Amino acid sequence: MTRPPVWVCELAARFWAVAGDPPEFPRDLRDVLAFVAGVHLVDVPHLTLARAAGALARFGVPFDRTQPDRALAGCFCGHRGRGYILFDPLLSPAEVRFTVAHETAHWLRDYDAKRRKVAKRLGASALEVLDGTRPPTSDERFAGVLREVPVGPFAHVLDRDRTGRVCSEGARESEDAADRLAFELLAPFDALRPHLGNEVAALTSVFGLPEREAVRYAAALGR
Repeated sequence: MTRPPVWVCELAARFWAVAGDPPEFPRDLRDVLAFVAGVHLVDVPHLTLARAAGALARFGVPFDRTQPDRALAGCFCGHRGRGYILFDPLLSPAEVRFTVAHETAHWLRDYDAKRRKVAKRLGASALEVLDGTRPPTSDERFAGVLREVPVGPFAHVLDRDRTGRVCSEGARESEDAADRLAFELLAPFDALRPHLGNEVAALTSVFGLPEREAVRYAAALGR
């Protein structure tokens, strides 16, 4: 079995340091996220892009929807330091479990970690630039770290073309990374290691992953 990348272990450890002791398996991060400051968990039955925009509008969060409306399992939006995780509660329990973990991973990797990097390098006041409340100073403008972080509201919805295919390699890379972190949050490597040789069965029965995701995770560990 191949150990997860260092960044996965670091972000998972940071999450539990903030969220508290991990719950028993199978883990449901909905119970955990209720105690994480700055993160809002929103269940939207029959979630679509249009319903996501409507739900976020109730929080005063802009959501620029340029794609045709379609069904979603979940999505993430970050606005002025707060994270909003939307999911469809009508999915199966295993799918809800993984969807919430996947969107939590987007918050940790694609939003919170980058904001913390900017604050560390340039100071907390630079977050005002990311939030779009003021323009960058000349020093901030020339700081390369700002180029790595989106300014203004950040929404993560997997872009697809009319045939349903992922639109860009960058989007696929982001999705794969979020999946990898979600796996570690729900079924950490050290807890899974005793099930070597029977990973898929353990991932579904012990850790509560959907079968499709369990098969993908087992394949990734084998590589």
